[in-house]
Amino acid sequence: MEIKLIPAAHPFDNPDADVILRSSDKEPVDFRVFKLLLTLSSPFFSEIFTLPQPIGSPSPYSHECQDSKNVPVIQMTEDTDTLRFLLALCLPVSVCKLPYFTCLEELHKVIEAAFKFEMEGLQKHLRAELITLRFIESQPMRVFAIAYRYGWDEEAKKAARYALRHPMNGPFFPELGYISGATYYRLQEYHRMCGEVASSRASLQPALAEHDDCWTWITCKRCPGALSKDRDAPEVRQWWVQWIEEVAEELRTRPWGETVKKWDLHRKALQRADSCQNCGKRGRDDLETFSLMLAVDIERDIASVDLDLNPDDWSNASPT
Repeated sequence: MEIKLIPAAHPFDNPDADVILRSSDKEPVDFRVFKLLLTLSSPFFSEIFTLPQPIGSPSPYSHECQDSKNVPVIQMTEDTDTLRFLLALCLPVSVCKLPYFTCLEELHKVIEAAFKFEMEGLQKHLRAELITLRFIESQPMRVFAIAYRYGWDEEAKKAARYALRHPMNGPFFPELGYISGATYYRLQEYHRMCGEVASSRASLQPALAEHDDCWTWITCKRCPGALSKDRDAPEVRQWWVQWIEEVAEELRTRPWGETVKKWDLHRKALQRADSCQNCGKRGRDDLETFSLMLAVDIERDIASVDLDLNPDDWSNASPT
């Protein structure tokens, strides 16, 4: 059965192109490109184009595979979307704007191809794409796994830091296969230690209160106070101590500064504070200001926790 060949859209339809890359789809797409651009981007292609072609033994890279105009055709194992993204990154921006990746699956395929074809310049751009907020905020564990696979230590650690915003018992994702059991354990320990550090910082706040502090939960003497184990510490209001306890518990599963500013925890605390005439007036402003300060302290404490990614594990995850 004759295979239907589809020409790629602009800018991969140049009639002056001197090589065609054919996608692996059931209905293959032909990308007309220039050897020079591929050679500049990839030592792999540079070597392929300079190797002498064997006589009488066609190969995927042989010039015996040619179109009607005798332009050599290279059969690729990558699909159309992967080739479109990869080749767009090889073209000048005056010809083709940088591609925008909408999902990690697309990006991961292009990263894999960039490693396969030894495109180091593209890899630098793709490393930056991997940790853009649209990926790392919503899917930090998947970003971590991909970065870990390719030995991108800095990106992996940044993704691990963003993963603190989510509980560790998340759903399964295919990229988990790139993480060794030892590395996943270290990641769990990192999350647990950050949770302990952040929770401890919050729990210490009643003991760190000073008599001359101007927070309403210290100056107010109308609403119920909380018993303190520290006789030298000022008496603080019960509603605030309860908020601190709730924040400390939440920080164990989501250890990052923004947890302190969670609206649902604030809302419950302020509802309790509203029962007091004094705290009801100043509670919201004081709690928001205090939360900002506490969040900064928590982020600083978490930054001191080190994630140890054992270099011995990289070889087990890196693509061959």
